[in-house]
Amino acid sequence: MPTIESFSPASAGLDEVVTIKGSGFGSFIKTTEATQPGLGEGAFKRDQIELGENVSRTEVLFNNIGAIVLSWTDTEIKARVPHRHLFGIGKPGQFSADLATGPLVIRRGSWDLLPDGTCCTPKKWLTLEAGTFTIEAKGMPDQSFFESRPEGSTND
Repeated sequence: MPTIESFSPASAGLDEVVTIKGSGFGSFIKTTEATQPGLGEGAFKRDQIELGENVSRTEVLFNNIGAIVLSWTDTEIKARVPHRHLFGIGKPGQFSADLATGPLVIRRGSWDLLPDGTCCTPKKWLTLEAGTFTIEAKGMPDQSFFESRPEGSTND
């Protein structure tokens, strides 16, 4: 059974690297066409690709937002803090850069061959929570970008 011993840092800005240490993480599973027939063909045809649950994969989630995994070994995972919707919300003059604090999670989903060698056991998801992670307001757009300017003004 995998275990998480530590992760650091506990807070970081966009694109910074977070390291998760532990044991039993296994190897990184890439999403492959073999796990979902037609996936490759659809991508080449520029179809809307939906992975769904029937795909074997490993992932790191910051408050349910998928991160780019830089490296994954049996004892250490490195992932980059994601950008998705974490820039803040609002409009000029009413922008809030209050960023998400939430769980840092690693997930691994796969299925195995049956004892007779045929395919396959029901999908098994393993989900481990490392702890609470805070995305800091670093790497954000300069706040002056969101200030109101006179109509037609292009300079400060």
